[in-house]
Amino acid sequence: MAKWKLRNSRPEDIDAMYEVWRTSALDTHDFVAETDFAEICVQVRDDYLPSRDFTVAVDETNRVIGFLAIEGNEIESLFIAPDFRRQGLGRSFVAMAAQQQNDLEVEVNTQNSQAVGFYEAMGFDTIATMEVDREGRPYPLLRMKRSRDD
Repeated sequence: MAKWKLRNSRPEDIDAMYEVWRTSALDTHDFVAETDFAEICVQVRDDYLPSRDFTVAVDETNRVIGFLAIEGNEIESLFIAPDFRRQGLGRSFVAMAAQQQNDLEVEVNTQNSQAVGFYEAMGFDTIATMEVDREGRPYPLLRMKRSRDD
């Protein structure tokens, strides 16, 4: 099993976090049109990552291998570098989030079967569906919820 530690993100982590996001999204979001993906890349790199606080997972060399953002009871983002998936890091992130909030919610692209399966395995249930993403793009979303009592 991989060794990692969790810590608060730092400004110097942004490039590495972007690379984790980009490689993970390329691996799991093959349904996104190339032009949309290019636009989303700019938004993530220039707007999203610099404007939020994250928990990052780093390996023994302090390389960022995953990150999590929580806003209220919402898992706003959870991305893990492809080489570090299926090693318990996602579960660790959700467990950490659950310690902070009784009920967790998340939005997941319907076509991202890996993420949907992960959240279902973590006890999340679908509570709503949306036909388009938050930007009005044709990528349906599932809103999922997990209660601590589950």
